Formats: sequence, C-alpha cells, structure tokens
Amino acid sequence: MVAESPAPSSSTTPGSASRTAKAAKDAKGTQDSRMKGPAKKGRQFSRGVRRAVNSGHVVASVGLVGVEIVMIMLGVIAKNTGDATLQHATYQLMRMLAYAAGIPLAVLAMVSGVVLALRTPWGLWKHQWIKVKFVLLIVVIAIGAGLVSQWVRDLADKTEVGADQAGLAAVQWYQLAGAGVQLTALVVATFLSVYKPSGSGRVAKSRGSGRGSASVG
Repeated sequence: MVAESPAPSSSTTPGSASRTAKAAKDAKGTQDSRMKGPAKKGRQFSRGVRRAVNSGHVVASVGLVGVEIVMIMLGVIAKNTGDATLQHATYQLMRMLAYAAGIPLAVLAMVSGVVLALRTPWGLWKHQWIKVKFVLLIVVIAIGAGLVSQWVRDLADKTEVGADQAGLAAVQWYQLAGAGVQLTALVVATFLSVYKPSGSGRVAKSRGSGRGSASVG
C-alpha cells in the first residue's frame, strides 16, 4: 500500500506573508528613490554646461575689469590733453565703450553668476561672500548705466566745436571718480571669488562626494 503524500497547501503562512510584504515595501522604496534621484540632480548643471557657463562668467568679469581700466586711462588722457579734437574723439570712444562693452559685460557677469549660484552646490544665499559680490555687481551696473554713461555723454557734447564748456572740469572729475569706484568694486568682487572668505568647506565636502561645483566668480 502506497502512502499518499499530503496535498500542497494553497494557504500562505504568516512568516512568508510578512517576508513578501517587506520585499514589496523595499522594492517600492527603491523605485521611489530612483525616481527622486534624477529630479534632484536635475537642479544642477552637467559638468560640460557648468564649465561653459563658468567660462562665460570669468570672461565677462575679466573683460569688465579691463573696460574700467581703459575708461580711467582714456579719461585721464582726455582731461589732460590740449588737443580739442583728440579730447572730443576720446570722449566719443568712451561713450561707445560704455554702451557697447561696459554695460553688456556687467549684465552678463551678473546673470551668469546668479545662474551658477542657483545651479551649483554654492547656492545663492548660503555664503556671505556671494551676497556681497552680487551687491557689488549691482553697484557697478547702477553706476555705469545711471551715472558714468550720462557723464561721458555730457563730456562728448561739451567738447564739440562751439559747444558750451561750462562745468566741463567738474564732469571730468565725476567720470574719473565713478570709474574708480566701479574698478574698486570689481577688484573686491574678484578677491572674494578667489579667496572665498567663508563657507568653502561645505563645497569642498560636496566635491569629495562626487558632486563637484563651479566657482561663482
């Protein structure tokens, strides 16, 4: 007589049901983390884009420093020359330089700096030196667009042949002082970008973890 084997039970034991529920929960958690991972990374630039934006920011910032140095040099030459034709031509050149290079480069440096701050681990409000730097750039743009450009236009008008030159000397000093303040602000901003007086450790740590960042400067 052959002994009959017990039929397989279709019911699930409490232990296997617990393991199945735990496995399902772990699988769901892994899926959620994978879904959240790319969204978090999407807030930051890829390495290639970050380098391109950072390069544009550096070029704009360095170019702006060069523009201010040239504006001061041309202002000194125009103020001290005895040649009326050269003086007028110099102020005309300064006027074109301010509108064609100075203001656009300042705006480009500001916009690219904000983008880098928002799209890299530096952040826009995490570090005091970044806030100070952006304030300095705003000052440079405000002085350039609101004051220096107007003074240079007045200087070009006042040095035309037969024009009234009343107040010419005062406006010349205003222009030199304004350009000097702009250059000083840019030098301080450059110093902050290079030395990063506070908060650099956090970004250094993020670099070590493989996230990397671009310098906002």
